[in-house]
Amino acid sequence: MFTDLNVKDCGSELLEKATMLGYSALACWGYSEGEVGIRIIGKKLLAPGSLEELKQTLVKIPTGRAVVSVSPRDTATARWSAHDGRVDTIVMTLENIDLFDKKQFSTMKYYGKPLEIWLSDLRRAGSVQLAKYYRRVNLALRMKIPVITGSGASHWSQLPHPRAAVCLLTLFLDFPEKEALLSMTSHPYSVIAGKVG
Repeated sequence: MFTDLNVKDCGSELLEKATMLGYSALACWGYSEGEVGIRIIGKKLLAPGSLEELKQTLVKIPTGRAVVSVSPRDTATARWSAHDGRVDTIVMTLENIDLFDKKQFSTMKYYGKPLEIWLSDLRRAGSVQLAKYYRRVNLALRMKIPVITGSGASHWSQLPHPRAAVCLLTLFLDFPEKEALLSMTSHPYSVIAGKVG
């Protein structure tokens, strides 16, 4: 039941390899029709420059057809995303990591909004950025906010084996193994479970 909520292009080769690695569901930025035993759903990643831009973009997205993730660029957008029901996850990246503080996490917890992180960011993070990731992810875990791990894969060779991803999370971010597994299984799967794919 491994699930990846952040695959950039789900071509046939990537789908074949994902099946072999044990993935059961993928959220893809782009994909061609024809599934290979994997549930595929669209993914819309929004990185609005302002709150108004976010509101205008959300109106245009059909409800229930794709996973909607927001990578906020300012505090107002981050807070609004946390309580907007059309947003499924809030993405913490190397570029917006400083927006994620206790108040943001409290808002996310209140509205039941999961935090999404990407393995591709962890792989390119320097030691200072990795330390920021560590502090924020562990704060989210202590506050009982579901953390979802996506790969950011744009080619099949970038799709990690789920067990390797769990090891990476436990080594880099000191995830408890159970939480690392949940971040790649039930937490992301619950996001797409109600979607029409």
